[in-house]
Amino acid sequence: MRRLAVSLIALSCSLSAPPVMAQDLAAAISGALSNAPTLVEAEAGKAAAKARLDRAKAEGNPLLRVEGSYGAGRIDNGGFFGIPADNVSPLAVQATAEMPIYAGGRVSSAIDQARSGADMARFGAEQARLQTVVLAVSTYTEVLTARKLEARYNTLAIALAETERQAGLRYRTGEIASSELAQARARKAEADAGLAQAQGRRISAEAAYQRLVGKPAGDLAPLPQLPATPPTLDEAMDMARASNPALRQAKAGVDIARAGVRSAKAEGMPMIGAFAEAAHVRDQFFPGYKADSVAVGVRGRWTLWAGGRVASQTRAADADLDASEARLRQADQTLEGMVIDAWQGLTTARRMTEASLLRRDAAAEALRGTRLEAQVGAKPTLAVLDAEREAIEAEAALLQAEGMRTVAAWRLNALTGNIQP
Repeated sequence: MRRLAVSLIALSCSLSAPPVMAQDLAAAISGALSNAPTLVEAEAGKAAAKARLDRAKAEGNPLLRVEGSYGAGRIDNGGFFGIPADNVSPLAVQATAEMPIYAGGRVSSAIDQARSGADMARFGAEQARLQTVVLAVSTYTEVLTARKLEARYNTLAIALAETERQAGLRYRTGEIASSELAQARARKAEADAGLAQAQGRRISAEAAYQRLVGKPAGDLAPLPQLPATPPTLDEAMDMARASNPALRQAKAGVDIARAGVRSAKAEGMPMIGAFAEAAHVRDQFFPGYKADSVAVGVRGRWTLWAGGRVASQTRAADADLDASEARLRQADQTLEGMVIDAWQGLTTARRMTEASLLRRDAAAEALRGTRLEAQVGAKPTLAVLDAEREAIEAEAALLQAEGMRTVAAWRLNALTGNIQP
């Protein structure tokens, strides 16, 4: 009776315990985004670029500086003005406030450079995020595919082990020839090789998943429906040119180079600023010397001839601008090729999936018919094994095609910037 009570309690606890939920693709993507070191690096780059922008803006703000010194010494003026030598404690304190009025474009160009640098860092972080999402989808799909293939090959290996055993019994009784037994053994060895390959693929896929997501791949939910993709290649190309982070990053690089040209030219322009200074001096030039001063005014600086420094710096900035524009054209051409490849890859994967589905259904029907014929003696057992192998190959082709289709859809959306956070 006590055992019955304990069993009922255990049963009630098991029924009341919440079921373990399988991980889905969204959870895998979220885990990859929170675990990827590249994203941490990208976010750090964004923070540094934002700080550089704040630093550039600060160049246009007032500057307050305080300087001071205190010491102990002796001054001997040689009796000049009848002042004898004496020990002194020189003290000097000066406070200066400066406000740039005109910098010739130095401050504005530096701000533009820093702002474009912040844009580059932001687009780089977005590109890293999209690449991580696509990698997570690819890894998740590979785990599912590898597990299904391993299960299929494991079933085939078990069936062929039994077939080999029965073939051995029939050979010893003289029902079949040695060649048929050898063929059964060859089929079994082929299934074992396929199973070993599937197991290795599954282990590698799960290891890659754990590295990416940060936790082992437990029970995984089936793949969700394909995400919505651009309906035409032209629309995909337009979306990519408008939203692709890598292309926008290249455009920001051109903006930096243009601001660099303005900065180089600004070095030949004058600088004007307002200032206010206050000083307090003691024992500086002779014992007992005192001086307090206050000054307010305008200070300017203009280098009229720099020995070719400004001109050479401007030429270098112009060359950098040419290089940045060339990189932008290269990025646009590369993006165009990648979008076309992704679009065609998705189209091909869809057609492969449709054809593989028909092949899978036909192979399954052929296997069912071959088994029925073998039961009545119309076909040998080896024909069933061949049909089984064909069915597994068709199933593997379908799994591969479905995985390719899923990854291709996400990759196309990543190129077009069509993956929302």
